[in-house]
Amino acid sequence: MGRRGPTPGHQTIRPLPGREERRPPPPEGMTEAQTKLWRDVVETEPASLFDSAARRHLLRLYCEHATFRADLQGLIDKTPVEAVADPEKASAFEAMLRLRDRETKALVSLATRLRLTNQARFTAQAAATEARNMASGTKPWDDPDPAAEYFGDA
Repeated sequence: MGRRGPTPGHQTIRPLPGREERRPPPPEGMTEAQTKLWRDVVETEPASLFDSAARRHLLRLYCEHATFRADLQGLIDKTPVEAVADPEKASAFEAMLRLRDRETKALVSLATRLRLTNQARFTAQAAATEARNMASGTKPWDDPDPAAEYFGDA
């Protein structure tokens, strides 16, 4: 059964020729993991989000921090618990944990500035309305985390 009433405007409006949405390609010099993350982010966000050089630069920083943090998390995960008992190795492990925390803070800051987080997109009232409307849907913790492969939490 079709919708009643006139066709919504967003279904009839087409971009002018030459003004189609263009998604920026990854910059030269990025690693394979950084390039994959770049493409994943760019494909899931509106193309207009990356229309300035400043935003593309922030996205590059985001990709670099995310992959570095994932590599660092891999080192932390490989460190045996027994190694932490040695004071010399414990201080190196503690330094890795501090570095991971610093990278996490940088990632969160960049994600907010790029408007990739819900906090940057919704007012408190809009978020409450959205949460109320989605209460009957699947819970976020029931779905696999798509970001786990980037942050080493798989």
